[in-house]
Amino acid sequence: MSRSSLRRELVVPITAVVIGVAVAIGWVSMKAGSDAVFSLTQRVLVDMVSRINVATEKHLDGALTALESIAPSSAHMPKEHHFNPDLQVLEDKFWTASGLFMDMNNYVYFGGKDGSFLGVYRISQSDVQLFLRSANDQRRSVYQVSGVGDRSHLIRTDEFDPRKRPWYQAARNSEAPVWSGIYNNFSFHYPTITLAKAVFEKNHEFAGVVATDVTLKELSNFLSKLDISKNSVAYIVDEDGYIVATSGKEIPERTVNGMPERMRAVDMKTVLISSTYAKLSQLNVKTPETREFDLPMGLVDMAISPLGNKQGLHWQTIVAVPRSDFMSSINEGFLQSVAIAIACILFALTIGLTIVERVIRDIRKLTAAAEKFGNGEAMPKLDIRRTDEIGILAQTFTEMENKLRFDKLTQVANRESLFAQINHLQIMAKEQPENFSGFTLLFVDLDRFKNVNDNHGHDAGDKVLVITAARLRSAIRDTDEVARYGGDEFVLLLKNTKTTIDIHNMVEKISVLVEEPIALENAMVGIGASIGWASFPEDGDDYVRLIKIADSRMYNRKRDRKTASIVHAV
Repeated sequence: MSRSSLRRELVVPITAVVIGVAVAIGWVSMKAGSDAVFSLTQRVLVDMVSRINVATEKHLDGALTALESIAPSSAHMPKEHHFNPDLQVLEDKFWTASGLFMDMNNYVYFGGKDGSFLGVYRISQSDVQLFLRSANDQRRSVYQVSGVGDRSHLIRTDEFDPRKRPWYQAARNSEAPVWSGIYNNFSFHYPTITLAKAVFEKNHEFAGVVATDVTLKELSNFLSKLDISKNSVAYIVDEDGYIVATSGKEIPERTVNGMPERMRAVDMKTVLISSTYAKLSQLNVKTPETREFDLPMGLVDMAISPLGNKQGLHWQTIVAVPRSDFMSSINEGFLQSVAIAIACILFALTIGLTIVERVIRDIRKLTAAAEKFGNGEAMPKLDIRRTDEIGILAQTFTEMENKLRFDKLTQVANRESLFAQINHLQIMAKEQPENFSGFTLLFVDLDRFKNVNDNHGHDAGDKVLVITAARLRSAIRDTDEVARYGGDEFVLLLKNTKTTIDIHNMVEKISVLVEEPIALENAMVGIGASIGWASFPEDGDDYVRLIKIADSRMYNRKRDRKTASIVHAV
């Protein structure tokens, strides 16, 4: 396996697992968040329409309460109540009734069957207008007043006959309170709906109609203040689909032939109103419910609820929220989670790659050592300080090298290691001839070694071999090698030998070192060295041939030494 592939095999699974876990956690979080948001959205929408309904019906009930305070229904009285149409008597009652719910129905009025009219409009606690027309007057007078009976400040007069107004005519023919359609108030030009009630004197004689206005502008103000979401819309429609109130900025009216006209929900320019109501207009909703529609703007969640049934109205409250509004926080959280996940992935990969690189670095050392061992070279110092499996492997490598590459007694290379190194050098000579300058083998045979064994024992002989091996090692360069060939024979591998002179100089140097006396426990002994040599490629390109040539030259030298010794003795 190559180094890169080992790294890939280690890093890719780690990366895949870390990314997979991050993606899985992100997906689960996103799914859980989406489900939670959907569930929360439904509850929020239902709660919101309920809140709108409660507030709106409170205003509508205020109108009923205001009329009841003026003309109580017989069902609410212990005995039959007769309405007194006297305008002075009614003025005092209207001051009270108009102040009950000033935010929505602060205008209470009465139109008599004789054309008389009385109305109290409370703009604020201190700013009150009185509308008055007696039966004999042709015009209605409007006063700025400070209390009951005040007529000191006339603002204007206008032509007004209550009997011609739609609210009067609708209530005239009904025994129950009647709600008008939505219209622009005659005097104040606000979107308004009127609750009118016919009143009767003794003997059930029709006296006129009392009424109060509910200003729908306040409903829109209330809706606009609701904190739903950034792009949501809440609106109320009547049974004909006209906008009653909306939280949007678009005004639900338009001008046709110079006259203001209320707008239907489907005609609104606010897409979220027109498109959602187009989906809901065919529904007959009796209880609050939620819907989900896929519109061009995306998924939209909606809640719809009937409104005003107990007050006699048939309105609907609708709240529409683009799903993206509620998902924006989830998406932001998801993006934050992605950023955190990326940071965690980078951190985990940094830690993982650091660990992997440390493992690979030590494995590279073992690989290089194994290559050198296979070439018969001495393994470099591994310097792997670990207690795990790699540390044990490094220790095993070292022990294996000592057992397989080195002679157990002398701790120099053994024969197999020598042959492996020679073979490696021959391969290099073929592959890189331009960078190779040859090598030389010195075959060393110890003279008089048998005498040491015979006279002093094998232990002494072993000591001589150890000392001799050490002397041979000290005589060569670090790049060269000493090997025990067998018994008392050694082979020296000299790399990059230049000339024959260098070889002879090395032979002489070794001979001098080996023949120095050796101190044993009880004696001094001396041995000699017969050395033969062979060079690659001059003497051959095969290590077997080189060994034979070096061995032959060694025997020739040994013979010459013996001959010289005999001649000297004679």
